[in-house]
Amino acid sequence: MGLSNISLRNFRCFTSAEVEFAPNLNLIYGENAAGKTSLIESIFLLGRGRSFKTANLGSAVYSGANGFQINGQVNYLSTPMRIGLVRDGSQLQATIGGNALATLAQLSEILPIQLIDSQVHQLIRGGPRCRRQFLDWGVFHVEPIFFPAWRRYQRALRQRNSLLRNGKSKREVESWDGELVSQGETLDRLRRQYMANLLPTAKSWASQALGGLDINLEYRPGWPESQRLLESLQYAFDRDLNSGTTLFGPHRAEMLIKVDGKVAQEWISSGQEKVLAGSLLLAQAAVYRSLTGRPCTLLLDDLAAELDPYHLTRFLERIDETHAQTHVTSIEASPLIRERATKLFHVKQGKIDSMI
Repeated sequence: MGLSNISLRNFRCFTSAEVEFAPNLNLIYGENAAGKTSLIESIFLLGRGRSFKTANLGSAVYSGANGFQINGQVNYLSTPMRIGLVRDGSQLQATIGGNALATLAQLSEILPIQLIDSQVHQLIRGGPRCRRQFLDWGVFHVEPIFFPAWRRYQRALRQRNSLLRNGKSKREVESWDGELVSQGETLDRLRRQYMANLLPTAKSWASQALGGLDINLEYRPGWPESQRLLESLQYAFDRDLNSGTTLFGPHRAEMLIKVDGKVAQEWISSGQEKVLAGSLLLAQAAVYRSLTGRPCTLLLDDLAAELDPYHLTRFLERIDETHAQTHVTSIEASPLIRERATKLFHVKQGKIDSMI
């Protein structure tokens, strides 16, 4: 598993670049604005079909070009597979083996990616949506029925909300409740199953990273635990009608992160938030491997700047345990990272040179 090579055309500061990666740790270093983050952004795009830097992919096109192209080879289930993304004008097309994809989600199945960057603390500090995305990344990658159920749920939710906003009758609104409940309860069941698998590793790794503090993750389904989803929808109908939106359901789920029994964002420092969030993401990568037998790909942007030497060493040890292909950026070739790296790449003014 992992990305064995990547080629870029007219992406960010790269007019043309080709890189051969090691299957374990790759260190990418260079000065600020040299293109390090752009390189891992291209890997992220190849696995997610979107950028972690911007929603406007037009800004990722090299100045003067009409679009960009990213291609890579992934070792998927021991089989080499070509994947690609082409941005032509305003259109983005993904391919696997030269065949166009119907949905970008298919890229994620082939190249599962987790990112740890300067915004990692948003897993703790951000709203419930950040933690739902964290949870659903794991469920998506271990439960094949999750994505179809999620798409059907989202369709039913959009239809129900549209009827609520337009003041349609209760009977018309409730015509979507059966589908909403059926798919919503499926999502809830899959999330609970995944949480049960994630919790032991997540608690242990995060606790050790924070010096033995007690860590717990508590799942909230998005409606009162004492009720079935259908009961909650019926109970809240008048409020839904007044607000023009569905107030209960898995789209309102939350994963509370607690430290010593207190909600994490109200209790720990900003530095501890980064350590905690990073530990949870690494634990998730380890659980992904244990459940699927395949490692994922980790992208760590400027890790040495985010962590002191002690926590950086502990992080690198945990990364070894995930068996993930890892791409780490750094302004300098940090000795702590370099001694573990199989390949080093120096990036300067849109050029990538392999140093090993």
